[in-house]
Amino acid sequence: MSGDEERLSEAAQAIEPTLIREFRARANADSLDLGIGQTDLEVPAPLRAALIDHAESASAPYSDNLGLPALRESVGAHLGCSAAEVMITCGVQEGLAVAIQGLVDPGERVLVPDPGFPAYPNLVRSVGAEPVPYRLDPDDGFRLDPASLEQAVDAGFSAVVFNNPSNPTGRHHSADEIDLLLEATEAADAHWIADEIYGPYVYDSPFVSVADRAARRNIPGIRIGGLSKSMHIMGWRLGWLTAPQAWIQGLKPLHQHLVTCAPTSTQHVAMAALDRFDELFTPTLEEFRRRRDYATGRIEEIPGLSASTGGGAFYLFIDVRAYSQIDGGSLQLATDLLEDQDLVLIPGRGFGPGGEGFLRLAYTRPTPVLEEAFDRLEAFFDTRAAAGRTT
Repeated sequence: MSGDEERLSEAAQAIEPTLIREFRARANADSLDLGIGQTDLEVPAPLRAALIDHAESASAPYSDNLGLPALRESVGAHLGCSAAEVMITCGVQEGLAVAIQGLVDPGERVLVPDPGFPAYPNLVRSVGAEPVPYRLDPDDGFRLDPASLEQAVDAGFSAVVFNNPSNPTGRHHSADEIDLLLEATEAADAHWIADEIYGPYVYDSPFVSVADRAARRNIPGIRIGGLSKSMHIMGWRLGWLTAPQAWIQGLKPLHQHLVTCAPTSTQHVAMAALDRFDELFTPTLEEFRRRRDYATGRIEEIPGLSASTGGGAFYLFIDVRAYSQIDGGSLQLATDLLEDQDLVLIPGRGFGPGGEGFLRLAYTRPTPVLEEAFDRLEAFFDTRAAAGRTT
């Protein structure tokens, strides 16, 4: 360890760099990048108008720590809870940090999905707790593995993080799977933290919310969401956290000392978005459904590759195990793909051990760009197949 690193706290050193950002940094300015989970569509006109209107008021005060009361009312109406159960956050990432810092003590065990978004284990480690992976079965469409949950209950845990729909797999988990998770949570006398930022992106069935299923069992927990993905305002940092009213009040000082409040300008934008959410989001969902269908169709045409149909979010988790087992794993395949084809996909191992043998593709570019990307992907694996580099 260098002298500079020794000056950092254990919490800071517990945070591991992510392969998502590492591969983005490796790319050239003109690389074909399907790595980062960032939509490419324009911010809807009513939202841009709301931002301009707020800016032209020439006033930029703090809001209440928990957010503008009118926005908390709008979020509550959108989600089916009371305004008193809503905290407005600086995106999902801050909401996750508040939830984990607020519910988890040092030395406790927290279940995180494997494969799953790397922020979950990193934030758990940052509070001195132990992230314990629970398995999403790659050979069953990344369904929740009941045996993995049973083992976790036997070992004990204080909280479980669940992401639905899933990043990186794109799976929209069913009510039965969520009920299994909640049964395990209840048996362990634990709490749940549900990241539902991709909730609007569900293609084949109605969205199933952990919060809604938990309410039937009266199991308390924290739901996190926002508008970054659905309204294409990733950089405007607007999210929300819902929890029992007493928890919201208890978490308020933590949130206050982290950020004071979410940006007031974006809070005004959020009210405009929620006033017309279905109208504004429906064209986005149809566009991404077309992209999903195109992407899954192209994968089926490449020998040795496969992916689930992607019931939610905007990712395909591509099964490249036929190649990765002799080609140095998903990290080496993604590196070669970038060097040979100037195409950025994210190695599955960046999402936990359960992601090894997969590559994550974000279909967040227009269909003509996706066509070029899949042409490059096909050429890359055709070359490897011709060289006999499959298991």
